[in-house]
Parts: sequence; C-alpha cells; structure tokens
Amino acid sequence: MGISLFGNTTIGFVLFLTHILSCLTVGILFRFWKCKKKNIISKNHANLGSKKDQKTTANFSNLGSILQNSIMSSINTIIMIGGFVMLFSVIISILNNTKIFEILSIVSSPILNKLNLPISFANGFFAGIIELTNGVSLISKVPFKAISVNMIICSFLLGFGGISILLQVLSITSTSDISIKPYIMAKLMQGSFAAIYTYLILSNFAFLNFDI
Repeated sequence: MGISLFGNTTIGFVLFLTHILSCLTVGILFRFWKCKKKNIISKNHANLGSKKDQKTTANFSNLGSILQNSIMSSINTIIMIGGFVMLFSVIISILNNTKIFEILSIVSSPILNKLNLPISFANGFFAGIIELTNGVSLISKVPFKAISVNMIICSFLLGFGGISILLQVLSITSTSDISIKPYIMAKLMQGSFAAIYTYLILSNFAFLNFDI
C-alpha cells in the first residue's frame, strides 16, 4: 500500500508493522471476551460436530460433489465481495455528486481548523468510513507538508476497514449465531490502536524522516 499510494517503501513497512501490533493488541484484549460463555458454546459445537461427522464423511464417491460445492461457494463469495465494492463505489460517487461530502466537510471544518489540518482530509476520511479503498486513495493524495498526518489517518481507516467490509462480514455471519457487535468493536479498536502506534513510531524514530 505504501508503494502504490505513497510511492515509498518505508511508509508501507511502517503501516504493515503498526497493523501487526494493533491486531496483536486487540487479540490480547479480546482474549477473555465472554470466556466462560465461549467455552460452553465451543463444547456444544464440538459435540454437534462430532455427531455430524459420524453421519457424513467424505469419501471417493462424493469427492466430486464436495469439490463442486467448494468451488461454487468460493465463486459466490468472490462475486459478493466484488458486488459490495462496486455498490459502495457508486454510493460514494452519489454522495460526491450530491455535495453531501462537501456538507460533512463544512460541518467538520471547526475540528480540522483547531488541528491545523486542511478541510480536504474530511472527504477522504468520510469516504474511507464508507469504503476503504476510495477513502485511503483520497487521503494519500491530500497535499500536506507533514505526510505523517496522512499516514495516521490512513492507518485508522485500514484498521477499521469501512462499512463495506463490515457488511461483507455480516453477510457471511448472518446465517450463524456469531454476533457482529464484538467484531465492529474490535475493528474500531484496531483502527484506533493502529493510528496510535503509527504516531508513536513516527514521533520516536527520527530516521524515518516524517515530521509530525
């Protein structure tokens, strides 16, 4: 990402490192999330799984059917992801053309002015909240003397993922008993930690040559 958007391998390495750290941090914090309840559920699922395995087993006679179902499921998932990306790209285009992003930028301008940031950051941030790729692309192109700010905002968006990705996950988990709420909370935390780690790395390692 650092190479394709920022044209700098060091930026790509920093973003890669901060997201590893943020993922590990969220994983540690969620290690004991509803631990007792999870253990009970996992035991029940294990029992159900063992019973189900006794009834249906893969063998040479049904291998073709299993492969066909796996391939069709993969194709459906790929089409679904592509459809979400296209849908939210259209939504972002509509929001741009109807000046809604411009209104949001004006509303958020007092906050940006206090932080001495250009209002053009608002468009990329709101677009990234909706769909990751478009938002990160816009943020990376904002002309600002301290590119570290661009990196920190991009880091948050990459950690959060955007509403498009959240809905993709929801479409997959909706048929199961998995709750989407802890996932949304974890993604918000991941984005926040990624932004914090990016700031700390850039402010404490002067050899990176990114002034904040």
